[in-house]
Amino acid sequence: MLIVIGGSIGPFNSILLILLTAIFGIYLLRNQGLKKIFEIRTNKKAPFPTTDNILKTLFTPIGGLFLLIPGFLTDFFGLLILMPVTRILILGLIFSKLKPINGKNNVNNRNDDWIEGEYKKDK
Repeated sequence: MLIVIGGSIGPFNSILLILLTAIFGIYLLRNQGLKKIFEIRTNKKAPFPTTDNILKTLFTPIGGLFLLIPGFLTDFFGLLILMPVTRILILGLIFSKLKPINGKNNVNNRNDDWIEGEYKKDK
């Protein structure tokens, strides 16, 4: 794919584009990614961060890493991860595929510990 795009826009432009996205990825990894990870550790508002917040925070360094890897396909995925609208869609896809750790579906087994019945006290 790199050769096809390089043939249409020129080799110099394709190399320049890959270098620019790599520099942008390095910037995101160094400044935004590490800042967000440290933000989770020092956040006073929520002492126990939720899985949703952690995944949203980790998506910035992951997107920066995808931008750092040379290639137009990884750059495309990196930009999809960094855009808020597509990030929500990707998180929804990830959460729909996740299963609880204990292997049970908590929605269906909510009332399994109740036994209904009647009894009659003997005199």
